[in-house]
Amino acid sequence: MPKLFPFRGLRPDQKYVEQVSAKSTDFSSKEDLVNEIQNNPFTFHHLTKGHLRYSGSYQSPEKFLPFALQYIRKMKADGILLQELEESFYVYEQVDQNGISYKGIIALCSVDDYNNNKIKKHEEIRPSRLHYLVELFKTAKVLGEPTLLAYKGNIAIDSYKTKPVFSFQSPDGKKHIVSKVTLSEEMDRLNHEFELIDDFYIADGHHRSASVSKFNEVSHHYFNDKMMCFVIQEDQLSILPFHRLVNSIHLNDKVSILSKLSEEFDVKKSTESIYIVNNEGTFGIYLDKEWYEISFRGDRAGRLDVEIIEQHIIYNVFGISNSSTDSQIAFHPHTQGENEMCKLIDSGIYTIGITNKPCSFEEVRKVSDQNKTLPPKSTYIEPKLRSGMIIQEF
Repeated sequence: MPKLFPFRGLRPDQKYVEQVSAKSTDFSSKEDLVNEIQNNPFTFHHLTKGHLRYSGSYQSPEKFLPFALQYIRKMKADGILLQELEESFYVYEQVDQNGISYKGIIALCSVDDYNNNKIKKHEEIRPSRLHYLVELFKTAKVLGEPTLLAYKGNIAIDSYKTKPVFSFQSPDGKKHIVSKVTLSEEMDRLNHEFELIDDFYIADGHHRSASVSKFNEVSHHYFNDKMMCFVIQEDQLSILPFHRLVNSIHLNDKVSILSKLSEEFDVKKSTESIYIVNNEGTFGIYLDKEWYEISFRGDRAGRLDVEIIEQHIIYNVFGISNSSTDSQIAFHPHTQGENEMCKLIDSGIYTIGITNKPCSFEEVRKVSDQNKTLPPKSTYIEPKLRSGMIIQEF
């Protein structure tokens, strides 16, 4: 069974937690991010998104990463970030705008468990993202957002005695409540409960966990054989799809695209939106300001819809052999909405949008148990944690 470890987290003072903690995904625009960095001296985006200030710096992290280290040092010196005095397990609860609650444990897990597949993966890694995060860890020596791990089981988190740390509401309307388990007998009891869990499954954070593993491999001067995680029962997760956006350099006119799709799919024009897809093996296509419903005619043979899209549309139609590295493809979180996706296509930034039904976490778990991986961005999973809320120092 994989192991969990308490740790002394680095965290914002209660007075500053709303300003320090930062949204990690689903930004409405680059301009909003830049504006936040310019106007909020405390935001954790100074560490994670500082490249937005420097042209070409994402490809050359050395241009801005020293400023990430400077940010951490200053925030600690000014008392904005505080080092916890005692090792703890952190109980974290997030309540969204609809009153849905997600509750689990923030702790450290073992890099060895990740490498030995006791912490199981299901998505491919994008090399550019891996490189960037490893360089960030080398320089700033902190991990500001935990990997989201799911487990199959039932652990009564509410039965543990805790001390409050902080609570706040973020600008997106979500409530965040953090407390900590510090009594040794309570931590022992929690460890014993988790010892009964066979495996953890990465729900979100494949790049973070892979990057910590790589950092551990290349750096021997820091105590970094563990990585921060947020473990939660899998039946608490909400799973939505990522939709595909394609701007093909080889095939970009409507007649040719529909003709190519019809080789393996039944294609039917729709007078209604197909942003929400309800049936497996069926997909929505948004092209030239029109919606089309397409249904796969081939043998699904146990494959998930994202695998069919990858093989029979991304590769067979558009000739894109690697979604992890090819700039012709982008990923649109379902939560960003239909209007935003259509706007990107209507404006000519992308040629086509492809929508699909989300898979279940049970299906994801089966893929992981078979040591297989899905295409990148196969699942959009809630809860999304804010970065800079609880921080691991290497």
